[in-house]
Amino acid sequence: MTALLGERLPVGTDAAATRFLRTVAPILAENDLCALTALLRAKWPCDRLVRFLYSTSPEILNLAAACLGLTGTMTHCEYLVPFLGHSNREIARSAENSLWRIWMQGGSRIGNEDLVEALDCIQAGAYCAADQHLAVLTAAEPAFAEAHHQHAIVLTFLERLDEASGAYRTALKTNPYHFAAAAGLGHAHTLRADVCGALHHYRRALRIHPGLDEIRGAVEAIEAAMQRRRPAAG
Repeated sequence: MTALLGERLPVGTDAAATRFLRTVAPILAENDLCALTALLRAKWPCDRLVRFLYSTSPEILNLAAACLGLTGTMTHCEYLVPFLGHSNREIARSAENSLWRIWMQGGSRIGNEDLVEALDCIQAGAYCAADQHLAVLTAAEPAFAEAHHQHAIVLTFLERLDEASGAYRTALKTNPYHFAAAAGLGHAHTLRADVCGALHHYRRALRIHPGLDEIRGAVEAIEAAMQRRRPAAG
């Protein structure tokens, strides 16, 4: 964010956008997320943040993308996803960070708390405990895409690849923008030595998020290997 704060606003930027920049940017710069969230809810509702995503100012666009992750819901993901491929890496990063914030809060209050507990288990390497937490959570809240995604990761660690693939597919069904679930499904196919399946899902991840450099490298490596296996023409 700081790299963009010195830019001038373009001619024609409306007064509301200017006021948004001057009141919100300093709080974000201080990383006071509680105060910022309260201000956004009181003065800058999500529909106004979405409008600022169409600003001609990269500074305002970036700020709006960053803020939408604090107060936005799953319904606002469609407005952030197009910016994952933005030429300005800071704007792309703000959009990605906001998507993750929204996804991690995509369940009920209790569901979100349960997800945090499961993540603590994953962080500690307690995959069996995480599996138990997430099996209960996904059964209770089947529309919570991030719970399915995290369950898929755990199932992969436990080498239960069929179940992991199913969980990744459910995550994508409930959240078609989930580039990490698409990439994870590609990894699951890679572990099965199914390069065609891996390539299909890696490409899907890149269509959603063109900035996934590691996935792009994997695609290029698979394509090169497939090309080498093809018999020479003639």
